[in-house]
Amino acid sequence: MKQSKVNVSVLRSLTLTAIMNAFTAKMSALRRTLYPFFFRFTIFACIIIFIMWGMQRAWYSLTELNIFKVSPVSFSLHTPSWMNEHFSEDIKRIAALNDQYGMYENNLTRRIADIYGGVVLVKNVDSIKRVFPNKLAIKLVLRKPVAIVKSRNNTYLVDQDGVLLPKEYYTLKNEGYDSPYIQSSKLERLPLYGTEWNDKGVKAGIELVKFLRANNIHTLFKIIAVDVSSVCKRRSTGKSDIILWTENNTQIRWGCSPLCNEQNELSNEEKLQNLLSIAKTEGTNLKLMEYVDVRWKKPLGKRWAKITEVVEEP
Repeated sequence: MKQSKVNVSVLRSLTLTAIMNAFTAKMSALRRTLYPFFFRFTIFACIIIFIMWGMQRAWYSLTELNIFKVSPVSFSLHTPSWMNEHFSEDIKRIAALNDQYGMYENNLTRRIADIYGGVVLVKNVDSIKRVFPNKLAIKLVLRKPVAIVKSRNNTYLVDQDGVLLPKEYYTLKNEGYDSPYIQSSKLERLPLYGTEWNDKGVKAGIELVKFLRANNIHTLFKIIAVDVSSVCKRRSTGKSDIILWTENNTQIRWGCSPLCNEQNELSNEEKLQNLLSIAKTEGTNLKLMEYVDVRWKKPLGKRWAKITEVVEEP
């Protein structure tokens, strides 16, 4: 019995030894086969890495050449007629801009767009595209003045959003925004350039000026000013919130702005129809009228008092 167990153990040991010898022989054969492959692969990988490193160094060297450099001074920007020559020069000399940029810099267009997006005169950056080898095509949407605001001896420029604009970059004699102008004797505190003016009179004046121009009423009736000194104050004064002044010094009492949310207030369209109905009898120049009041369903008016001529006897 003991002899049988010994024979089984010896048999197992011999079998295991044979298996290990066979495995060792196969691994040796496999190594002899794979070692040349791994050696060649390593050499090939080193060559590829060296080539890529060399190409990268060559690329960096090429992109550093002056031919691939763009300078803000060389930017070409179209200047609209309502802006003067100072804008086209100063827009290229913003302090945040670098002297030069590489055309292949990462996020170049995004960085330039962020800089120009913070400029007071720029409403938004429409697009910036690389034009190789050394140009940037930049399209800016500029803030355009919509009206001049006059208060005593001061004048201010605002765009359609009521944003205060610096006057030195705009042509002040421009029919696109200087007629009619907005006037007020009571304005809220001036905002910083590039920020919205939080004044109901200014906002109401802008909306009415846009309405008058859209219908060419300011030209038809020779309206030179929109007085917004009393906007949203009718409840306390009983006077017309907005008064339009013609070149013949005639008042057109327009009433409240829609911003005041007055009940039973006529719309701008209804007031315009009232004004046109008066013009049928008095003419569009209204030179005989001291004032016309278009706030009510039935418009009112008053003519200038007649001056009796006195003739001296010789």
